[in-house]
Amino acid sequence: MSVTPARDDYSRTAKVLHWVIAALVLGLIPVGFSLDLLPQGPVQDFAYLMHKSTGFVVLVLMIVRLGWRLACPPPPPEPDMPRWQQALASANHYAFYAILLTMPWLGWAGSNAFGAPVSVYGLFTLPNLVSEDKEFAKTLLGWHAALGITVTALILVHISAVLFHRFVRRDGVLARMT
Repeated sequence: MSVTPARDDYSRTAKVLHWVIAALVLGLIPVGFSLDLLPQGPVQDFAYLMHKSTGFVVLVLMIVRLGWRLACPPPPPEPDMPRWQQALASANHYAFYAILLTMPWLGWAGSNAFGAPVSVYGLFTLPNLVSEDKEFAKTLLGWHAALGITVTALILVHISAVLFHRFVRRDGVLARMT
């Protein structure tokens, strides 16, 4: 895998991590918001299993992505991008990292506090982070849901900015990550 990107593109590893995590998170959001709307039973149980398992995969990939970013910093911003856009883009990215590294832990701990183990695709069960405590579970899962709403809003801002750069500014911002 390429460590030194061509031009001012992100490395191939950074691109793969970005797009894989993006696809997983975009799948997790609607499932997460619909979990309690599903009828209790096998369909809901399967949705919970997939949501928890995929959330754990996102956590692992985000840890790898953070390590990669620290070892191989991203290219500098587009030279003609206004400073305020650079600042907003940086803030959005830092928020993504913070949320996507925090949400899985909250979901995992919230599940444990609820009394539910976290199985990863039925292959293995993660250790319990906290003891069963239904009130604490409500708090943890409430934070998890609030971050879900927040990350959804940030994704909309991020996609809007990408579209702005692609179709209004017509610069190379999107090309750096594709």
